[in-house]
Amino acid sequence: MSKLKQCIYTVILIITCFVASPFIYKQIWNNSEIKKQKMAAKETVAATHPSEVTDAQQGTTEAQPASDVETATAEQTTEPVTSQSIFVTSGMEYFDDALFIGDSRTVGIKLYGTLKNADYFCDKGLMVSRIDDSTVDNMTAWDKLRKKQYAKIYVMLGVNEIGNDIEGTTAKYRRFLDGIKEAQPNAIIYLQANLHVASYKEDSVINNERINTLNDNLQAMADNSRVYYIDVNPIFDDENGALQADITSDGLHVLAMYYSDWCDWLCQNTVAVSPTASTATTENSIPSENTTAADDTTTSNKKPQNEEFSNL
Repeated sequence: MSKLKQCIYTVILIITCFVASPFIYKQIWNNSEIKKQKMAAKETVAATHPSEVTDAQQGTTEAQPASDVETATAEQTTEPVTSQSIFVTSGMEYFDDALFIGDSRTVGIKLYGTLKNADYFCDKGLMVSRIDDSTVDNMTAWDKLRKKQYAKIYVMLGVNEIGNDIEGTTAKYRRFLDGIKEAQPNAIIYLQANLHVASYKEDSVINNERINTLNDNLQAMADNSRVYYIDVNPIFDDENGALQADITSDGLHVLAMYYSDWCDWLCQNTVAVSPTASTATTENSIPSENTTAADDTTTSNKKPQNEEFSNL
């Protein structure tokens, strides 16, 4: 073959490759994994951000209404309701239809606090394990609960029996709570944490570790729907979680001047309710004397840790 013919064939081959190469490259690209991955990525973006897709990519797909987008965003950012988010501040009138049940700490609220418009069933040494038989002004707690309907009931008991079996005390507390629910079907119930004692008052029987255990059990009874747990201890505690020594004279109670602070705190930790409670007298039955297995742990063999209320 002459050199002329070789040159002609070479030129023809080069022209053929130049013309055919785009078609060959397109076929290779259509079958490649890279294209598939890029197309998948574009589809994902289109699904996530429909407003960013071009008209050609959208076809007949309609954009998501703005109201639906706002609703979805609100649902994603809404935080769950916690016990800290349900409380609001109320005025003194909130306690016009409230009943406080408790031991000498509640006596302090009654005598030295600012909530004079509330009703009280309280006495030094009052215990939940003896609530059925204990009387105040010749009335039992059940008599008081039958007398009229309340919208709010505050309970703080347990420190006088902190030296006894805590699970047994908890079971009796739960029975009392069930009885309150039955006698006062429209009332919101506040379980108040037992106040801590000063460090110098602690011993093997009365100590803040045991008080905290009982308080934890009380908190477990709260459903944040009808029964709420509130804990005033943070405003009276020292850095060690004990009652501040300079605001108590006996290590068990705050001084008289601090009960107004306690009442202010109660006003700041209320649950808004509609006035559905009736003041009509009701004849609800007292809970059965049948107790749970935990109640079988009796406290008769242990001397209750009665507290001495301080007038200082």
